[in-house]
Amino acid sequence: MKALPRQGESEKAKDKRLEVMIMLKKCISLMLVLAMILCADSALAENIKHERVYIVADAEGTVRSLTDSIRLENKDALDVLTDRTLLTAIENVSGSEAFTLDGETLTWQAAGKDITYQGFSDKTPVLLPRVTLTLDGAPVSAADLAAREGEATLTVEYPVSEPIPALALSLMILPDTGLSAIRMENASLLSVLGRQVLVGWALPGADDALGLPSSFTVSFHADHAVLNWMMTFSTSDPIDLVCKELESRITVDAHTELENASSLLTALRDGKELPEINGIAQALPGTINELNDGLAQLDDGAKQLADGTKELASGAGSLKEGAAALDEGVGKLQSGTVALTLGANVADQGAGTLLNGLNTLVENNDALNQGAAQLFDAILASANQQLAGAGLEALGITLPALTRENYEEILSGVLEKLDPKTMKSAYDQLSALKDSLDQVNQFVSGLSTYTAGVSQAASGAATLKAGTAQLASGVSDLSAGVKTLKEGSAALSDGAGTLYDGSVQLQDGAAALRKDGTMNLKIRLTTTEKIAAGMLLPIVEKDLTNLLRLYEETRDHAAKAGYDLRPEGMQTITVYIIRTDLQ
Repeated sequence: MKALPRQGESEKAKDKRLEVMIMLKKCISLMLVLAMILCADSALAENIKHERVYIVADAEGTVRSLTDSIRLENKDALDVLTDRTLLTAIENVSGSEAFTLDGETLTWQAAGKDITYQGFSDKTPVLLPRVTLTLDGAPVSAADLAAREGEATLTVEYPVSEPIPALALSLMILPDTGLSAIRMENASLLSVLGRQVLVGWALPGADDALGLPSSFTVSFHADHAVLNWMMTFSTSDPIDLVCKELESRITVDAHTELENASSLLTALRDGKELPEINGIAQALPGTINELNDGLAQLDDGAKQLADGTKELASGAGSLKEGAAALDEGVGKLQSGTVALTLGANVADQGAGTLLNGLNTLVENNDALNQGAAQLFDAILASANQQLAGAGLEALGITLPALTRENYEEILSGVLEKLDPKTMKSAYDQLSALKDSLDQVNQFVSGLSTYTAGVSQAASGAATLKAGTAQLASGVSDLSAGVKTLKEGSAALSDGAGTLYDGSVQLQDGAAALRKDGTMNLKIRLTTTEKIAAGMLLPIVEKDLTNLLRLYEETRDHAAKAGYDLRPEGMQTITVYIIRTDLQ
C-alpha cells in the first residue's frame, strides 16, 4: 500500500502515517469480522439486509456526518428486490441496477445480483459515544491534555435515546509517548504492529436491573499525551438473534410455568395438597403428594406397631402371672400326691386287715357279714377322702361322694372319658380303685351267700390286698409325674417372665421408632418442604418473574434495532461504525 504524498511531508512522516493506516485497517477488519460472527446468518433467513451506518461525531456525541451503506444479499437470486427505507440521496454503489422509490418502498431491478447502495438521513442514531477527560480531577479537553501533565481519566459512556440493548466496542490507538501507569475498567490493551490499542466495551441500553456496564474508564499518568480519535462498533443484532434462538427453543409458556411453580410452592409452604398442573413439572405434584402420603402411612404404621407391642407387653404380663399361678397350683398338687400316697398305704394296710377279718368270717358268718359291711363303708370313706385330696379337679374331674349304690356308675362314666394313653396314671388309679371297690362289693355280696362263697371271699380279700398294693404303686407313679409337671411349670413361669421382659423392650423400641424415627422424619421432611417452598416462592414470584420481564423487554427492544426501516420477510443486520474525533 502506498500513502499519497502530502505537501511538505517528510518520508519519515509519510511512513509513520502509512503504518497508522495499516494498523487502523487491521483493527477495523478485525472488528468487522467480529461483528459478522456475532451477527451470523440465521438458518431460516434467505435474503439479508446488511446495514452499515458510518458516523463521524465529536466527543460530546454530536453527529458531524452520517452515511448509511446497505447491501441486499440476494441469496434467492431474485430479479426484483423490495426494501423499505427512509434514506435520501440513494446511490447504487455496486452496479448500474435501477430502482424506484414509492414512499418508503424501495424496489430494485436486481437481475439476480446483490445490491449495495448508500444514502443519508437526519435521523439521530439511538447510540452515540460520549467521551470525557479529566486531569487531576478537573475536566479537560483533548487539546489541553496534549499540553499538560498529571493524573488523567478517560471515560467513554454510551447514552441511548431508546431502551434498545446493544453491544458496543471502542478502539483507540494510543500514542507512543505521553501515557504511563495505565489502569482500566471494562477495557484492555492490544498490541498491533508494535502500537498499543485500547479496546473498551459496554452493553448500553439494557435494563439497569441486569447490572451490565454502560461505559468504560481508563486512568493513566499523562505527560503531554495526544489523543486524536476513537472508533466504535455497535450492534444489537447478536442480542436479537440470541432472543430469537431462545424463542425457537423454548416450547413452553414461561408465564404459565411460573404461575404453576407459584401455585405448587404456595401449596407446599402452606402444607396443603399440591394442585394438578400441566407443563414441564406436571408429574411433580403427584410425586410429592405420594411422598407425603407415604410418610403419613409410615407414621401410622409405626403408631400401630407401638400400640401392638403395648398390647403384647400387656398380654405377656398376663401370661407371666398365669404361669406363676399354674406353678403354684402344681406345687399344691404335688403336696396332695404326698397325702394320696399315705392314703394308699393306709388302704393297703386295710386290705390286710380285711383279709384277716374274712378268715374270722369263715368261723363266724354273722360277725363276718357285719364286719364286711363295715369294712366296705370304711373303704368308701377312705376312697372319698383320698379322691378329694388327689387333685383330680386339676384334670377336669369332679366326683360326687362314692356310695355302694353309685360308685360303679360314677367311676365307669369317668373311665370312659379318660384316655388311657395320655392320662394313664389317673386312668390306672381310678381303674384300680373301681376294681377294688368292685371286689369289696363282690366280697360283701358273697357273704350273703356264705355257704357258696366263704372260700371265694377269702380269695377276694387276697385280691383286694394285691389291688391296694397296686394302688400304692400307682400313687407313687402319680407323685413322680406331678414332680415332673412341677419342673415344667417352673420352667414355663421363667419363660413367661423372659417373654414379658422382651415384650417390654420391644414396646420401648417401637415407641422410640415412632417418636424419634417416623414421626420425626415426617415432621422434618414436611417442614423442609415448607421452608424450601417459602425460600423459593419469592424467587419465582419476584426474581424469575422480573427476569422474564427483562428478557421480554430486551427481546422486543432488540427487534427494533435497525437504523433504517426493516422490510418484512428479510433479516436485517445493522452495525454502527462511529468515529469520534477528540480534537
